[in-house]
Amino acid sequence: MPEDDARNGLRVGGWIPPYSPGGGPAGPIRPTARPHADAHAPRYPLSRFRGESTMRPRLVLAAALCLACAATAAIAVVLDASRGPERVAAEFTFPAAPGQPLPTFPPPLGSEDVPVSVQPSLTETVPPGTSATHYPPPGTSAVATRTTTRPPATTRPTTRPTTPAPVRLSVGSTVGLEAADRPGDRVRHRDHRGRLDAISASSSAGERADSAFRVRSGLGDRSCVSLESVNFPGYYLRHRNFEIRLDRNDGSALFRQDATFCPVTIRGGAALVLRSTNYPRHFVVADGDWLKIVQTTAERATALTPRNAL
Repeated sequence: MPEDDARNGLRVGGWIPPYSPGGGPAGPIRPTARPHADAHAPRYPLSRFRGESTMRPRLVLAAALCLACAATAAIAVVLDASRGPERVAAEFTFPAAPGQPLPTFPPPLGSEDVPVSVQPSLTETVPPGTSATHYPPPGTSAVATRTTTRPPATTRPTTRPTTPAPVRLSVGSTVGLEAADRPGDRVRHRDHRGRLDAISASSSAGERADSAFRVRSGLGDRSCVSLESVNFPGYYLRHRNFEIRLDRNDGSALFRQDATFCPVTIRGGAALVLRSTNYPRHFVVADGDWLKIVQTTAERATALTPRNAL
């Protein structure tokens, strides 16, 4: 029918182009012509092929340039390896004039170039009485020695302070024992007990005699001393019940030990203290005015100074 020929036909699997106008149902199927509006559209059937024809020569040229650069670099590496290392000194050599040898550095001794000396002349005139500087001859040490003229030093006598001899108790002498920290007070016996009292030249004869003692060798130790009374011969100072007393020598071993004292110098030898022989840690000290022995140190004991008897 004409209506069926004018419209698109439908077949299994999709649409088919419309039949050609004027065709019969039994005639051949032809595609219909494009609308007239498509005739004015720009036609570039070879645009894709034109783009490919423009890029292909460029790619070929770039590949050829890369291959040429790689070949040039390879040739340079091969030539550089075949040359071998060159000496650096060759770049700093100076061409010599024709017929003249190259100079040597440094020039050998004995040549025409003589080293210049910077030392002052040895014939320099130095005024008398001033200092002169002497320089060593060539070939010796470069250290200069300076000689200065000085007036002779005057010798002055050196005076050293004289240190007094340490005090001591001489065996056989008669002495009086003065308290170093209580000037004028001396060791004496009164009522057969030892004590410190003020004794001077104006004191009575009895008081002066009570303060005088003869130094004997130690009855219990010969290296120490014993003190015998002057006005009571045969009586010695001893300790009994830790008190200093004046007792007669009974000849016993205990008396000899109690009546022996060892002098110990203190204060740089300016004074001494009395240490008991049979009580080595006990020293004679003053408890008020009375004397006794206590366990103490030499520095804390009563310091005594030997004096001439009054």
